[in-house]
Amino acid sequence: MQLKDVPSHYDRAARWYDAGRSILFDRLLHIEQEREHTIDLLGDLSGARVLDVGVGTGANLPFLVSKVGPSGSVLGVDYSEGMLARASARVESEGYANVELRRGDAVVLEGVEGDFDAVISVWCLGIVHDLQAALARALELLRPGGKLAIMDFRSVRPDRGPLNWFFPLYAPLLRASGIDSREDLDAERYEARWRDARAWLDPRIDVLHEQRYLADTGFILVGEKR
Repeated sequence: MQLKDVPSHYDRAARWYDAGRSILFDRLLHIEQEREHTIDLLGDLSGARVLDVGVGTGANLPFLVSKVGPSGSVLGVDYSEGMLARASARVESEGYANVELRRGDAVVLEGVEGDFDAVISVWCLGIVHDLQAALARALELLRPGGKLAIMDFRSVRPDRGPLNWFFPLYAPLLRASGIDSREDLDAERYEARWRDARAWLDPRIDVLHEQRYLADTGFILVGEKR
């Protein structure tokens, strides 16, 4: 998705995003639980400084705040003001004193300074306008030996199963909702982006954990910066 389109698409989607995510990813696909699993794979984060790229409505925050404890901190960055407003309401209602939210492009992260002990991104990087640049910036902000955790989709269309059959139906809904653009749903283009990004990333991290979910459509990758 082009950066200029993010505010209009995701500001509109922010109103129903949490409810939609709960229905689709939790109740129907049973993959929302992988979010906590991904964060657990970062190991001990007590007192750590963590960057959440694409914080969205703040779904990662309850798990991250619990992991870093009162002596740690979490910085969440998102380009959509609508999403940040929802995340801010969550921070205020839960009383998270060690969470900062900031508007920014994942590729640039202007004004964000390292060194972070961990960087995490859940269901965000796959649609960033320059994926390799976003990964490079994330690693730049990560201290040597710090951990990078990515949970995303390696493909927009499963090779098998119900989602493969229903792709012609749900793809237009994703476009209409603003969650994905037409180019985001171009399966060949999307898969090529991640293949190229992974080829760039592999020499720069030591892979600690890798797995697939949703019939190999999604992936979880946790690595340590060399």
